Amino acid sequence: MRFGGAGLAAALAVGVAGSPASAQAGAPSASGVQPIEITAEQVPGGNPTFADLEELGFGDFNCAFEPFKVEPVTAGTHNFPSPINGSVTIELVNTADGPTFNFRINGEFATIGVIVKGGPNANFYDYRPDGIGSDEALHAPINPMSGDYYGLSHVDFCVIDSPYNGDNGATANS
Repeated sequence: MRFGGAGLAAALAVGVAGSPASAQAGAPSASGVQPIEITAEQVPGGNPTFADLEELGFGDFNCAFEPFKVEPVTAGTHNFPSPINGSVTIELVNTADGPTFNFRINGEFATIGVIVKGGPNANFYDYRPDGIGSDEALHAPINPMSGDYYGLSHVDFCVIDSPYNGDNGATANS
């Protein structure tokens, strides 16, 4: 099932990237994860959730708790909801291509997916199956009018329990 979802995700990404009315997902993150643009045509309103991604055929997201949203996207440490003892630290970075951010999951957690909303669409970063404790250079889709990344509206994290992330940022694969 996981491989079938990945194939469908790749087909959706190719179809989305080939659409002339679409922005573009843009460059991969520092860890090499290529974002997949989710359009307002795929999810009305352009605000996809992990449940929407499941309905689009991206496979299952078994988050440890309700996906964690940071809105607006601000620098600093954002605590997970009580009684969960963990947080995500976000660093905002202004680049020549537009706003990006770095994140680090704090505690014995990792993220298996990040949705970055900006403009009419969103970018989805897929870190399954093991998850990741930190990454850099995540961004919203490219604004076709300017060629730069859209501004950051909000970010959703699908967080999982991960004993491999007790060092605040290592990947589960290391």
